[in-house]
Amino acid sequence: MVRGRRQSQRRKKLIILRGLPGVGKTTRAKDLCDEYARLGLEAEIFSTDRYHESTNYTKGNFQRNHQQNREDVFKALNRGVDLIIVDNTNISLWEMWPYIHMGMRQGEYYITMMELPKGYPQNYISINKLYSCCRHKIPKRKFRSFEARWEDAYNIWHVLNDSYSINRWEQCEEEWNVQ
Repeated sequence: MVRGRRQSQRRKKLIILRGLPGVGKTTRAKDLCDEYARLGLEAEIFSTDRYHESTNYTKGNFQRNHQQNREDVFKALNRGVDLIIVDNTNISLWEMWPYIHMGMRQGEYYITMMELPKGYPQNYISINKLYSCCRHKIPKRKFRSFEARWEDAYNIWHVLNDSYSINRWEQCEEEWNVQ
């Protein structure tokens, strides 16, 4: 019999970043990836922005781009990537729900949400400052819309048990949601 502490298995991580455009989500995601790379671990960032940059911002493209991002995260979970970072605004609970649901179903991931700035909206950053920091061509009026739609998310269970999110996604036939 071996005595002492049992070696703990390293759990993989799924981090869902959330915050208004220009707040530093992508910078934080890159920093986290660099930390994992120094440890010799695999890390990937999944951002719908990479699809938006190659398409125009019509509603159809917008929805298709988010669907593609969800599919990519699903594939990364199944490949067992050590760190998966979802780098989207994730303003509403229903926007985070698919990613948390996927991570829970996969089972090997510690899932966390990271708000930037920490404690938002109490740690408020002005729309003008965010607009000037944002690298994307997002109209200022959209920032106001994002701010108005912001929903507090206390933990992953709060998101998973949100009735609107459940109803929104229960009939979805995307690959990640098919039993």
